[in-house]
Amino acid sequence: MESKSEIFSKRLVTAVLWNLGLQIFLAVVLVFFIQVDILHPLSWFASTFNDIFGWKMSLNIVLLGLVSFFQAYIYGCYYMVPLPKYFTRFSMFLNLFTTQNVIFSILYALSGYFTMSLYSSLAKSNFNVLKKKCEHYDGQCLMEQSLFLQFGGMWMGLYYFLNAHIFSTPMLMFPNVYQNKFQQLKQAIGRILSMGFKNSVMPVVYFCLFYNLWGHKPRSVVSDVYSLFLEDPPLDNILNLIRSGIWIGLWFYTSLFFISVYTMRTIFNIVLTEPMKFQIESETGPTLYAALAQRTQFTGYLGAQDLKVVSQMDSTRRLQIFTLSQPGGHPRNWNHILESCLNIINSYTKELENINSDVKPIELGISQKNMNITPPSGQIYSGNLRNLAQTPDMSKDYNYNLNKNKVNEMTFAKVLKEEFNGLLQRICQKPGISYFFGELTDTKLKFVLMQAQPVMWTCEGLAFIVAASLKEDKYGVVQNDLPIVISALINLKSNLDKLTKLGLVPKKHILNDVFAIKMKSALMTSLKRSIYKIVITFSKYFHEIPMDPDVQIAVQPFLLCKEP
Repeated sequence: MESKSEIFSKRLVTAVLWNLGLQIFLAVVLVFFIQVDILHPLSWFASTFNDIFGWKMSLNIVLLGLVSFFQAYIYGCYYMVPLPKYFTRFSMFLNLFTTQNVIFSILYALSGYFTMSLYSSLAKSNFNVLKKKCEHYDGQCLMEQSLFLQFGGMWMGLYYFLNAHIFSTPMLMFPNVYQNKFQQLKQAIGRILSMGFKNSVMPVVYFCLFYNLWGHKPRSVVSDVYSLFLEDPPLDNILNLIRSGIWIGLWFYTSLFFISVYTMRTIFNIVLTEPMKFQIESETGPTLYAALAQRTQFTGYLGAQDLKVVSQMDSTRRLQIFTLSQPGGHPRNWNHILESCLNIINSYTKELENINSDVKPIELGISQKNMNITPPSGQIYSGNLRNLAQTPDMSKDYNYNLNKNKVNEMTFAKVLKEEFNGLLQRICQKPGISYFFGELTDTKLKFVLMQAQPVMWTCEGLAFIVAASLKEDKYGVVQNDLPIVISALINLKSNLDKLTKLGLVPKKHILNDVFAIKMKSALMTSLKRSIYKIVITFSKYFHEIPMDPDVQIAVQPFLLCKEP
């Protein structure tokens, strides 16, 4: 069976090849426009042709390949693991200095340096070497513009790393309707170009300010190491920096770097989110229920996506779900898929319940006198008089004492644990400590909602399969589990409703993140669509479905089509 790492690795290599091809195309286009000569078109095309097939372009392609594989390694490490849980400022601060982030920051700095050197060399500028022959001295002088660009490239790599991986969480964005790769690239080109040129302004401003304050330190180090003189006006003076115009080149190369990384990220997202067709039952290939079992992993997203496709557009695989195993006559395929789907829905419901339940349950008292222990059945004494006709059962009294001792032991351990947690909470609520160790606003809810995409697909896929079973399920394997499916969906909706009702949401769970708000709205819409699909399909037979009274009450608005 193909493992989840093999599926991801194959797609990652495909994304790298796509990215490398597109980066080479952009480099060729850059060379073509840099050497533009309208008055001499033949020499223009000849010089462009020579540069494209020259050794310098080959070396740049090798550097581009290294950069692409570095970036693929970074994204692979981020997308293969579940989303990290950082609910306090202290945990976010510690995350900055993990070994993985230190390595990735170095890789991004090298990526920015190589990309800046690549584009400056393709432009045939004089700012891709650190040394030049002095005009007023006998020796070599420092080309500070080149130093400025090289340090600027590393700055841009670190700037992008902090914004894309530290201050935000990298996520794969699965489209609702998957389109052809070329069609998606065509639609994304305009957005990538505008974002590249627009988002490169502020990091250039920050770097110019940084170089104005501390630029003399790297300049002195490089000059001492290579024994270079400085005859040009120093760029750590803001007026000299503006007069030199090198900041314009830095902005242009930074825009190209951002366009490069945005293109890479778009290509990775397009290739990695391509739908995958899983088998319903197979001994060699990956199966649908096995993929669904990996909910928080990359394969779990593909499994939930494929479940929705099966439920709406693949009648052949739906018939496999409804078939009975031979020999035995058991609905194994349906049971496996139902179990995986209910695990996804119920675990997500449990996470929402934990967020909604801010009030702790009433704990048992510390001492024995505060405990309310129900006496055993069969009351020994009645009123104030002893019943002489009834003999006390000594065995029951012995078992009762044993159970009471066990309850005391369990209660004591639980009380110690709760007291310790309460002490930590009281310490964390102190003004200074609360800033670092206190729970951040809406982080838990945002963390849960960021994982809602496979839950939406699972709800819709399960609902559409159940609805299709009315006509396609010859053996009635789905109808037996219909109450379970409806109850799971209604329970999830009731917990999601608590997040939208005014006055029931704690202040720390009020959403301020635009993406999380959109995900909550999309999850509610998907959930209502799923319930409507089942209720309307089975509306004629709904009174025959055994359900709990609470579930029946919650379903009534859907039966009357009054649920907005």
